[in-house]
Amino acid sequence: MGAHSQTWRASAGLLALLCLCLLAGLSLGRYAIAPGQVADILLSGGNGADPVAVRVIEAVRLPRVLLAALIGAGLAAAGAALQSLFRNPLAEPQLLGVSSGAAFGGVLAMLLLSDGPPVVAGALIWGLLALLAVFWLAGSQAAGRTSGTVLLILAGIVVSGVFAAGVSLVKLVADPQNQLPAIVFWLMGSLASANQERVLLALPCIGLSLALLYGLRFQLMALSLGEEDARSLGIRVGRARFLALAAVGLITAASVAVCGVVGWVGLVVPHLVRMGIGTDHRSFLVNVMLGGAAYLILVDTLSRTVAEVEIPLGVLTALLGAPLFAFLVRRIGRGLEH
Repeated sequence: MGAHSQTWRASAGLLALLCLCLLAGLSLGRYAIAPGQVADILLSGGNGADPVAVRVIEAVRLPRVLLAALIGAGLAAAGAALQSLFRNPLAEPQLLGVSSGAAFGGVLAMLLLSDGPPVVAGALIWGLLALLAVFWLAGSQAAGRTSGTVLLILAGIVVSGVFAAGVSLVKLVADPQNQLPAIVFWLMGSLASANQERVLLALPCIGLSLALLYGLRFQLMALSLGEEDARSLGIRVGRARFLALAAVGLITAASVAVCGVVGWVGLVVPHLVRMGIGTDHRSFLVNVMLGGAAYLILVDTLSRTVAEVEIPLGVLTALLGAPLFAFLVRRIGRGLEH
């Protein structure tokens, strides 16, 4: 009982951290707004507040921090799910090739149509097509076989390579004066274009997928011990793996569609939660979601405040995530030596 209470106290601490990150994301920027004023605007709906501050909060920063929280929670949970499914601590959402497929759809829409809604739609559609291609290449029964994990990973590598080549081809034929800079910036990831419409697009895709992963939390924890152990507990391995992979694919496609390619979140955050809080299946996935949301809000806030020019989100997550993961690897290695 004591350990259970301690775990949920850690969850409450992560929730408090998320609230602080949300407040910081709404307050900080080129037009600084006091935290108390932010709270008044959120609670009162802007009645009697500075109209400029209300406009900045409601039209610019609130959609941005909400989208960052949603994407961060989704990518972190997707990474944790894949690490359990594949029993591989290096698994992350980009492993399935969905990110490459969504990236190809986005840049193809930029080349043939225009920026904005066509890019979002193209990235989402091609990301889901990439997921279907992975399932097709691996075979319809791969999810239920012991060798299915290897087949899915190999299929993901093939699909990722094909679509990465497609992205390179689009960049080659794009107009170097207008289209190419926009393509390159979008591929680096950014929440600068966040608005209410993108939040409403991502919310059902990522929200429903997170709910599905949460419902599968016990099955995922059992699968992390091995397929035979999972089957001995009465878990339908094929069904659980297929549903989890579908949820991860939808999260990844929706994330790339609304903000471009953002890496390292699904790799770093689950490890931080494991080392700091533990892996109790009753709260682990919730803690990963809370940690991922807080992490990406914090990184996005840094991306638009630490320099005169906004740093692409994908660049900053890599700059922060790679050294952090290297530290975790060294710490784990020292633990194995002892």
